[in-house]
Amino acid sequence: MNLKFAKPLIIILLLANCGKQETEIKNYGLPKSGSGSLNVSLELSEFKNYGKLIDRIREITCNDSIPKLVIKEKNLIRNIYPTELCEPIIFDPEGKHYVTFRKGKPYEWQTIIEILTDSLSKKLTEDFSYYRNSEKLESFLIILESERNEKTNGIKKFIIDITKEYDKLETDLELNFAFWEVVPYLPTRPANESENE
Repeated sequence: MNLKFAKPLIIILLLANCGKQETEIKNYGLPKSGSGSLNVSLELSEFKNYGKLIDRIREITCNDSIPKLVIKEKNLIRNIYPTELCEPIIFDPEGKHYVTFRKGKPYEWQTIIEILTDSLSKKLTEDFSYYRNSEKLESFLIILESERNEKTNGIKKFIIDITKEYDKLETDLELNFAFWEVVPYLPTRPANESENE
C-alpha cells in the first residue's frame, strides 16, 4: 500500500526539482557591473572565421559599446568581456601571455607545443599572471591569437577550460581576454646591414 503513494510522490518531487534549476551567470574581464544596455552579445558560432570575430569586437568597441562573448552551457552562462581599445596602444607583453590557435588547437606562442587541458592550472598561475611594472600580481591576462582565415573551432572549449581553472582560484583578480590577429613574423635585419639599404 505504501508503494502506491511512494511512486507518484517521487515523480512529483523529481519534476519539481527540475523546474527549480537556475542558470548561473559568470562574468570574466571588465565590466562586471554597470549598465548592460551598452553590451552587444556575440556567440562564436556566429562567425565564419577568426578575422570576422575580431573585426566585430573592434567595431563594437569603436562604436562606444561593449562586446560580450557569450558561452552557454547547461545551467551556466559565461560572459567574456574582451580587453579591446578602439585606438590600439603600443603594448607588448611577454610572449608567455599568448595562446595561438591553429586548426582548432591552442599552442604556446611561436611554437608547435600544444597546450593541454591538464596543464591549464599551472599556465594560469605562471604564464597568464600579469604583473605590469611591479612584483604584485594585478590580474590574469590571456591573449588569444589566430590567423584571420582560421575557424573559431577550439576557442570555446579553451575558454571554458581556462575559466574553470580560474574559478578554482577563488580570487578577486580579473581574468582578462584579448583577441588579436597573428602578426606576421618579420625577419630582423642583419647587424652588418645599414639602415639606408
